[in-house]
Amino acid sequence: MNQEKILLIIIIACIMFIVLCIVKGRPDLILELGLRALIGVAAMYLLNFLLALMGSQVTVAINGGTTLINGLLGLSGLIMLYGLALYYSL
Repeated sequence: MNQEKILLIIIIACIMFIVLCIVKGRPDLILELGLRALIGVAAMYLLNFLLALMGSQVTVAINGGTTLINGLLGLSGLIMLYGLALYYSL
């Protein structure tokens, strides 16, 4: 699966989530998703920076997929991303 298809799937999933929240009358879920995504991206940037200062090769790329995982799963998603990065770097 190429990157364009993956990006299209992510965009469609986000649009479906937003429409579902609007239909159910729960716009607070959209705000919550955005806030978790924003905090998750800031945490990834900080952790990548700190790990690079310590000389570690374990980093997580900041892109749409990782941002969506942070937005949906929160802290557990962030831990999962770094756990997978560590696992695949060994």
